[in-house]
Amino acid sequence: MGNILIFAKDKMGCFVRSLVGELILLLFSSAVVACFLFFILNIAVGAGINSFFTRTSYLEKVEEKTVQKLQDYVAQNNISTSDSRKLSEWVKNQSVIYLEIYRNDSLLYVSDLVNDEDEYNEMEVPYYRDSYYQLIFADGKAEVFLQGAFAYRYHMYALVTELLISFLAFMILFTSGIRKRIRYIQSLQNEVGIMQGGYLEHPVTVTGKDELAELAEDLNQLRCSLKYNFERENELRQANQNLIIGVAHDLRTPLTALTMYVQILMSEVSKDKKMNQYYLDKVMLKAVQMKELSDRLFEYCQVMDKNKEENLEETRTFQSVFSDYLSEMVLFLESQGLHIVTELEWKVASVVIRMDYIARIIDNLSVNLVRYAKREEMIRIRTVYEDTAIGIEICNKIRHQEEPMETSKIGMENVRYMMEAMNGECREDIDEEIYRLQLLFPIQT
Repeated sequence: MGNILIFAKDKMGCFVRSLVGELILLLFSSAVVACFLFFILNIAVGAGINSFFTRTSYLEKVEEKTVQKLQDYVAQNNISTSDSRKLSEWVKNQSVIYLEIYRNDSLLYVSDLVNDEDEYNEMEVPYYRDSYYQLIFADGKAEVFLQGAFAYRYHMYALVTELLISFLAFMILFTSGIRKRIRYIQSLQNEVGIMQGGYLEHPVTVTGKDELAELAEDLNQLRCSLKYNFERENELRQANQNLIIGVAHDLRTPLTALTMYVQILMSEVSKDKKMNQYYLDKVMLKAVQMKELSDRLFEYCQVMDKNKEENLEETRTFQSVFSDYLSEMVLFLESQGLHIVTELEWKVASVVIRMDYIARIIDNLSVNLVRYAKREEMIRIRTVYEDTAIGIEICNKIRHQEEPMETSKIGMENVRYMMEAMNGECREDIDEEIYRLQLLFPIQT
């Protein structure tokens, strides 16, 4: 029984929170207020009318005027007390609901009696016998008792007015409640228009718990989603713009130098073949730098395109992952005139990696070492083992450039992103002289 009551209350609560429920409740409450107003007005106006008739002689005056009209009618038409048909016609045309005529305590006419006149003699003289008027008929004088509906019509006028006022109050209350919901709908329409205009900071107003409130909440969620998507799109657009600006800035320096060296070669300023070869080497070096920048830009676009990534992770031993790549890295760095010392200890451990990412990481690190490592100092490459992680460490001294080398640092951003994609960690420690980089991977048990 308790569950049934709870279910009924829940259903009733849902009904009241619906637009139909609110409309019915508004209709009912407006009707109750209108009925209560009619009840109060009926009592107050009725009491006022009765008080007016009690305090004044209005009814007596109207009654006397009506009696005088009857006397004039009788005189003009030479009517006797026995002429009931004409008397009834007069009663019907006047505001009179009852008329009695007596003579010598005998009842001669009753306005609402339609039986034979012989029955008049059987009727007793009423208690209000003393309240009468004496009129002259064609067959002599007679006493007339007249009771008119003189106050009734005022009560009817008052009743109609009270009904109109109550109905007007009902309509005002009902339409006010409807207009409140209409104004809310108009408010939602205006706020949707604001959203359409692209301004997503303005929240949608949520009022009540009905279907309109649910719609407003949905619009608010839509606004927040659109705002987030637009902000994300702007961030991506800004990131791409910064990338283009950075790469363009990085390309400008080698491109300027390349143009200068080519102009020197074309001008035939130097006739020495060694000097020509020197400038050709400079041209090749700048061309390689530009190629590196374009390759980095291509790799960056591939790495940052998360939607096109495929899950190519695999579990391999740590030695099988880095042994060949580090060997190739050492050979490449030595070919560039750098000095390498390795401390590689291959313990049995497995890691989850992506081989294409490892190749890109090694390429980026190799290029950075060629650009920034001090050539006369040793570059140390060693394996690192921690409790739950394993990796490699590269330590070198930083070369001091005669001319600062500008870069967008895309390579290291790619390295950090790719390490995070493999659940790894990229640690950098830089001071004035030494640069230390650690790439750590969680050990798979």
